[in-house]
Parts: sequence; C-alpha cells; structure tokens
Amino acid sequence: MIRLGYACIRLDSPNNPNKKTTVAQLQKLSPEARLKKLRQVLQTNFFNLMDIFAYNVENRIFLYRLPSEFVPLATHRITEDWDWAKEFTWDFDKAGAYMKKHRIRLTSHPGHYSILNTDNPNVLKSTIADFSYHARVFDLMGLDDNSVLVTHVGGVYNDKEASLQRFAEHFELLPENVKRRLVVENDDTSFSMIDVLTLCEQIGIPMVLDVHHHDCLNNGEDLYEYIPRILDTWGTRTPKFHFSSPKCESDFRSHADHIDPERFMEWVSRLSDYSFDVMLECKNKDDALLTLRREMKKAGFSPEGL
Repeated sequence: MIRLGYACIRLDSPNNPNKKTTVAQLQKLSPEARLKKLRQVLQTNFFNLMDIFAYNVENRIFLYRLPSEFVPLATHRITEDWDWAKEFTWDFDKAGAYMKKHRIRLTSHPGHYSILNTDNPNVLKSTIADFSYHARVFDLMGLDDNSVLVTHVGGVYNDKEASLQRFAEHFELLPENVKRRLVVENDDTSFSMIDVLTLCEQIGIPMVLDVHHHDCLNNGEDLYEYIPRILDTWGTRTPKFHFSSPKCESDFRSHADHIDPERFMEWVSRLSDYSFDVMLECKNKDDALLTLRREMKKAGFSPEGL
C-alpha cells in the first residue's frame, strides 16, 4: 500500500498557504502596522491550509508538503518581537487536530539556502534557525515523527568526504526536536544514493530516496538492491520516497509537468511488498497526482487501494 502526495500548492486555486510579505514592505510600516500585516498573512495562510486539507481529504490525498514560508519571515530579525506561536496557538491546535483525525502526513523541505554542511559559521547559524522554525511548526501542531524535514547534504566544497563528515558533525549541534525530524535526500549533481545512505546509517536518521535524482546521479547501482537498507533507516516510521519524471532527454534533470505512468507503475510494482508514501515532485502538483491515478486505474493498477 502506498499513499501519494504533492508539494505546497493546489494548481487551480489562488488560495494556497504560501502568502508572504517582504522585509522591504514591513520596513515602510509602523511597528503596530507591521504586526498587523504579519498577523494578516499568517491568518490567511491558516485559512488556506484548512481549505487545502479539506480538498485533499475529499480527493483522498493524505500526504502534503507545507510551504516553507507558511509563517512569514519567521527567522528574520524583523519579526523577533512577534510571538506568532503564542498568538496562533488555537490555529496550530486546530490544524493539528484535523490532521490527526484524517491521518494526514505533513512534511516540509527547508529552503535551499539552509546548508547544514556549510563551512561558513553564519550560514550554519541561519540553517539551524531555519530547521528549528520548521520543527517548531510541527511541534505546535502536535504532529508525530512522521512529519519530517527533508534536506540535502549540501555543498561538496572540493572534498566530498570532508563535506559528508562536516554534515555529521553539524548534525550533533541541532536541537533534539530537529534531530528527530530531519531526514536526508540524495541529489542529482553531488551526493548519490550511496553517499546519502551511508551518511544516514552513520548518524542514525532516515533517508529519503529521490528516484529521479538517482537516475541523474549514480554509479550503475541496481536501485532495488538497496531498497531494504533505505527502508531500514526509517525504523518504525513510514518511509517516504520522492518521484518525478524528467522533462525531456536534453533537459533530463528538470521535472516534467506530469508523471510518466508506465515508469511509475513499473517502479511501484517492484516494491509491492512494502508500505510507504510517495511525494510527487512535478510541475502540475495535485493535477499531476490525480492524472496519474486515472492512468493507473485505466491500467487496472491500484497501489493506493482506492
């Protein structure tokens, strides 16, 4: 049994939980007006989040990635006097209760500028702050450890082994609530499935296998031989994979609008002995998910059990 999910926005709706403001806009406002603006943005994001949850439940979609900017400028010094967690306690509780009732799994993918294996102390500090913000949102919602924060290893810095070791060392600096949620994904240019699997086994955290990234970066390994080891990193938690299709042969690394149903069904059928979640990373978001379902149904294939 699998569950499919999509990232951040519902394609045909302008009401998504990713509304934001900018530092430049806030700096033009008085302190009182600034707080009012921040509160309006976060309240709108909560309204939109509950709407997208209702849509997802109606369409039997129980995996969803929260936009990173859900709380506007949460880690910027311009909001340091705003106690958003206290002010929106009721909203966090309501969202968490709804997810528990409908067994929705919420995950996040902190920003590309958050690099744990950085050799720059200032970047490390901001990375820890960003990870801590994401973990705090999930903690405030009362979510279990299946609500994970997905990150990449980071940069190579001309020495892959040293960069992997620096990730492991910096991992130990993270707060405990971040450590228990952080998971690592293989990427398409620098750190392969083997690199990330070895790292995750070393520091004892789950690995998210991105199938498309593996197709882009590998050393000829048979992916399926490593699936049991990857699943073992999750322990008792539900494993999570990422899946997308290449845009075209000449732009292989870019994500296509939709999922290639034949490739997806071939991949899933070889994992039929396992239960896991799959985040579809394609341009057409929920529409791509629903389209894939229809294609699988036509083929008499129903791995979600719907």
